[in-house]
Amino acid sequence: MFDLRLGDCLEVMRSMPDGSVDSIVTDPPYGMSFQSQRVPAERRKAKIAGDGKPFIWWLAEAHRVLRDGGAMVCFTDWRNQETWRIAIECAGFDIRSHCVWDRVGHGMGDLSAAFAPRHDVFWFATKGKFKFPGKRPVSVLRHQRPASHHSPHPTRKPVELMLDLVRAVTPSGGVVFDPFVGSGSTGEAAAIGGYAFKGCELSPEYFDLAKANIEQARQAQVA
Repeated sequence: MFDLRLGDCLEVMRSMPDGSVDSIVTDPPYGMSFQSQRVPAERRKAKIAGDGKPFIWWLAEAHRVLRDGGAMVCFTDWRNQETWRIAIECAGFDIRSHCVWDRVGHGMGDLSAAFAPRHDVFWFATKGKFKFPGKRPVSVLRHQRPASHHSPHPTRKPVELMLDLVRAVTPSGGVVFDPFVGSGSTGEAAAIGGYAFKGCELSPEYFDLAKANIEQARQAQVA
């Protein structure tokens, strides 16, 4: 089952039954936008719908649709990670781990007064009594960041990274949910790993991109 919907994630989740997904693996808008002023305007990344403002109201619905014993992986930004931690806990989740994605190569950021950023952070949280379906994962995952010219989405995550995360927190054949599909990396990972998938995306442009990427991954599994 692959169910990808165009629309606001809150509206989509309100239509979903309680406890209907086994895991949530997502990279939501972080609530802030920064791009180096040294990057020419024509080369700056595309805007993300909903970014630049607090965006944590979806967490209560996410907790409701996640089954008891399920888990969530939620990427965030180091500058507001504590805000996200508090919001995740207030929604009813139990924070279990603070984790890091080592991007191997560094990004831009503030070129004049900050260390070159080479990692992203994410929270691992659970609902009820959780047990890893396989080997216990480590808290630092190392995967090369996709080249920006390979995707029009500004924050695309490597499919290999998302596959590691999906496998770490989802039972065999379970349902993975991503409320912020973006370019579709989580859905692609679900297809490769043999999981069912539900997701939604607010942007029509990225919805079409994700749909194509996920379908390509699905077809590759039956080829």
